[in-house]
Amino acid sequence: MEHAATKFVLGLDLGSSSGKVCALDISGRVLGSEAEPYATFFPHPSWAEQDPTAWLPALGIASKRLLARLGLDGENALGLSVTCAAHIAVLLDAERKVLRNAILWSDQRSTHEAQAIAESIGPEVLRISNNWPTPTWTLAHLAWLQQHEPHILSRARHILLSKDYIGFLLTGQFATDPSAAVSAMLMDVRTGAWSRKLCDVVGIDESLLPGILPPAAEIGNITRWGAQALGISERAKVFNGSMDSTAETFAAGVRDSGQFLIRLASAGGLHVIANPALARRNLISYPYCGGPFWLSQAATNTCASAVAWSREVLSSTEAVADFTGWSRLASQSPPGANGVMFHPYLSGERCPYWDADLRASFTGLSLHSKKGDMARAVYEGTAYALRDAARVIEAEGLRVDEVKVVGGGANSQLWIQTIANVFDCPVLPMTQADSSAGAGLYTLVGLGEFSHFGQVPQNALGSDIAREVLPEANLKAFFNDQLGRYRFVQEHVSAISHFRNAT
Repeated sequence: MEHAATKFVLGLDLGSSSGKVCALDISGRVLGSEAEPYATFFPHPSWAEQDPTAWLPALGIASKRLLARLGLDGENALGLSVTCAAHIAVLLDAERKVLRNAILWSDQRSTHEAQAIAESIGPEVLRISNNWPTPTWTLAHLAWLQQHEPHILSRARHILLSKDYIGFLLTGQFATDPSAAVSAMLMDVRTGAWSRKLCDVVGIDESLLPGILPPAAEIGNITRWGAQALGISERAKVFNGSMDSTAETFAAGVRDSGQFLIRLASAGGLHVIANPALARRNLISYPYCGGPFWLSQAATNTCASAVAWSREVLSSTEAVADFTGWSRLASQSPPGANGVMFHPYLSGERCPYWDADLRASFTGLSLHSKKGDMARAVYEGTAYALRDAARVIEAEGLRVDEVKVVGGGANSQLWIQTIANVFDCPVLPMTQADSSAGAGLYTLVGLGEFSHFGQVPQNALGSDIAREVLPEANLKAFFNDQLGRYRFVQEHVSAISHFRNAT
């Protein structure tokens, strides 16, 4: 238990299924973290929403539980930053009340609106925002609201990204950062300001959007109500955060062009740091903290969420309720899962297909197949999906020859070994480098404990970095063949998915 006199900062993260709070001391060492879930609603197939008013209460529960467990005195909290999953807008009315549930990044309802924007001005959107319009972006979500819920959109007086809504609740101020502004697909990357052209696409005025400040910029002091909600001092300052993907990549010590990171979280992704941005139709790109760099992401829709889904559907005991139990079950099956293969398209797929109609499948099942085969197939299928997405980055002449891994999946030795085998490169799991820890580092930059982002050591978190995991050389040819089989089956899965929709 930490001493009550310890000075500390907090990093808050609005994840896809829970709010997480991480405490760091002023050197940047992780003291501990806690998470509290909130509900996701699926009112129709391929839709996903959350109630924004549930987010801060969850963060408050996690914060108070964390401080109690560590024995930290909330009066010694110096400040905090907030990160969040991308592309999640919160609409407020004139009284600053939430107008509707927030549409999540994984929601596919705006497929037709995104297609219409792409067909009309897609190249111009790419030029302005460095990204191509798809259903994952806030621009498409707002276009859907314009078409289907114009009475809601017309009442909006403030449009915030999810972390910025929390920032508003904590300070009373409206502010965002460049990565969140890009995730709204409403910012002009050349000027760093909101784009009149893109706002016109969905019929909104720039005045509805918050000011854009650099990451780690001070937003304001926490309000009495906000301090009480989190159990910390009213003297604590609130600093600007960023998208979760940029924060966790920074926390992992990935700093320079050409360095890679894999995210094994609810969504998956292969991240690479680039300068200039890899502004391509099938990549996602965000401004990276504290410099001229951009983070480009070959993103997949379901990763750890596919593991969670399969655990719930296939398991009947608490023994497989976490990665440890699930990995134990999966290890009962050999590499290749006795011929069983899984394609993790539970919510369509992003890179490299950008196809909302794709659906998941198990293939190769027989009367001899066991739960362990299906468990391993899920691990392998998510690894193949990431490797499949990596083609887009490799087309730029970049090769993944070493990669760090973050997210809940970094705690699964079997999953990490599978990633190493499928990518045929060394893998370094970073078990403490998540977006909440990254938010804590942003806070320390804001407070001046580090003068700028470049001064933050790559190992600032004091993470207990596990040993580097090497690919199994004797399985190289086998996994190359399996990847070819994965892509072959994908073509037929795609045909079946589109045939179903056509009928």
